[in-house]
Amino acid sequence: MKSKTLLTAPDLLKGGGVASYCRMLQPYLGSDVDYFTVGSRKDDENGWRQATRMLVDYAGFWRKLKKGRYDLVHLNPSLGKKSLLRDGLLIKMAKARGCKVLVFIHGWDEEFEKVLLEKYLGLFQRFYFQADAFVVLANEFKDKLLDMGCDKPIYVETTTVDDSLFALPKTPPKADRFQILYLARVEKEKGIYETLDAFHHVKNNYPQAALLVAGDGSELTNARDYAVEQNIDGVEFCGYITGSQKDAAFSESDLFLFPTCYGEGMPINVLEAMACGIPVVTRPVGGLKDFFEDEHMGFISESKDPNDFAEMIERLIVDRGLCLRIGDYNRAYAAEHFSLTKVAGRIRDIYALILRSEAVKTDPT
Repeated sequence: MKSKTLLTAPDLLKGGGVASYCRMLQPYLGSDVDYFTVGSRKDDENGWRQATRMLVDYAGFWRKLKKGRYDLVHLNPSLGKKSLLRDGLLIKMAKARGCKVLVFIHGWDEEFEKVLLEKYLGLFQRFYFQADAFVVLANEFKDKLLDMGCDKPIYVETTTVDDSLFALPKTPPKADRFQILYLARVEKEKGIYETLDAFHHVKNNYPQAALLVAGDGSELTNARDYAVEQNIDGVEFCGYITGSQKDAAFSESDLFLFPTCYGEGMPINVLEAMACGIPVVTRPVGGLKDFFEDEHMGFISESKDPNDFAEMIERLIVDRGLCLRIGDYNRAYAAEHFSLTKVAGRIRDIYALILRSEAVKTDPT
C-alpha cells in the first residue's frame, strides 16, 4: 500500500518564502501528499483571533490525521516564537497518531535562538526532538541543532525556483545602461540603505547605472524619501511585483544586489536571480555560505560597507564579459541544484528514508 504524507504549510495564496516553496513543490510531490493550512490567514490578525484560529487549526489537524491515516507528517516551521508552541503541539499530535514526523526549519531567528537557549531549551527538546528527522537550509543550522542535543538525522537542503525561470530570455547587454536589481522586502535588515548608498557611489562614477527596487515593506516610504534627500538619481521604486512584471525585472537586469544582514535561511531571491543568469552581489547569510562561489557566482562579502559593495558592482560594469560568464555559470548551477524537479526529488527521497527508518545524512550542495 502506498504511504501517505500530510504537509503543513501557510496559506498557499499568501506571499512569503515558506508559502512560495510549498506552492511551487505541490504539483511535483505527487497525489499521495495532502496539505493542511496553518498560521495566520490575515495580516492584521490580533491576539484573540490568533488564539481562536490556533485552536481551530489544532482541531482540524487532529481530524485530518484521524481521517487520512497518514504515515508521515511534514511540518514547515521557522525557528521563532510563534512556531515554537504551534508546531511543537503538532508534533505531539502526529506522534500520538503513530505518524513519523519530518520538521523542515525554514527560517532561523538568531535573536529568538538566544532566548530559546537561555529559557526554553528543555521545552524545545521535549517537543521537537520527538521528530524522526529534520531539514535545515544551512550547515550552520545543522551544527546548532546538534549542539542543542539533537540525535536525529539532519538534512541540509535548499529552497527552490520555478523551472520557467530557466527559459526566461536575457536582454542583451546595453552599452548605455547597466541595471542593478534589488528584489526583496524593503527593510533595514535586508540591506535597502546599503543598496542605495552603494548605488549612489556607483552612479557618480558610471552614469549608465540604474537601480530597480522591487518589493514592499515597512521601510518603503522612508527609503524613497532617503533617495530624494541624498539626491540619488536613477532609482526606480516599483513596489511588490509578480508574474510578468517580475520576469521582466529579471530579464532586463544585469546584476542582483542583496546586502542583507537579516537571519536568512536560503534567500529564494538569490536563487531566482541565479536561475535567470544574473551575477549576484550579497553577504554570506544562511545557506548561501555553503555553496556560493566568490567571483564565480558574483561576489560575497562579510562587509556591511556600501563602498565595498560599490567596488564589486563596478568590477562587473567595466568587465561585461565577466558579467556574462558569471550569469551563464549561475544559470547552469541553479538548474542542477535548485530546480523544482531536483528539489522535489530530494524531498521525496528523504520521505522514503524516514519511512524506512534508514535515514542518513545528506548534503545536496
